[in-house]
Amino acid sequence: MLITRPGSVLPPRCIKCNAPAELPMKQRTFRWHHPAYYFFILVNILLYAIVAMAVQKQAKVTVGLCIAHRRRRFHTLLACWLAFLSGIVLIIASAAYNIDFLIIPGVILIPVGFICAIIFSRLLTPAGIDKSQVRLKGCGKAFLESLPTLQG
Repeated sequence: MLITRPGSVLPPRCIKCNAPAELPMKQRTFRWHHPAYYFFILVNILLYAIVAMAVQKQAKVTVGLCIAHRRRRFHTLLACWLAFLSGIVLIIASAAYNIDFLIIPGVILIPVGFICAIIFSRLLTPAGIDKSQVRLKGCGKAFLESLPTLQG
């Protein structure tokens, strides 16, 4: 678990493997709300969306990735979006050429590509945000071991 202050700039090393980060590093906005608010999904997903947006806390942290991890992330996201777009093309081709069996993979590829893009676009996962600190999960062990420990 990485604990830092909102607005902080992490050292210029990859958060996954601790190799030198490719510059310039990117500032990321992390959003978090207490997990108990997920129960609103059982009532109404629109109500959940409104409540989650109202109560969420956010913080900006500048993080770095090495060339290898940045490239891996880019290729993974590219594959996700190509799956999404392929689903759309399959549905259009199915309607245009009257090929019914293309609808099923098209309907499957659209949400799979979209959901995978959302999941794989995350570098770190917020575990808590308040006014004085941001708690983030997902850093590599080597990166965490290179940082000073939290005092107090």
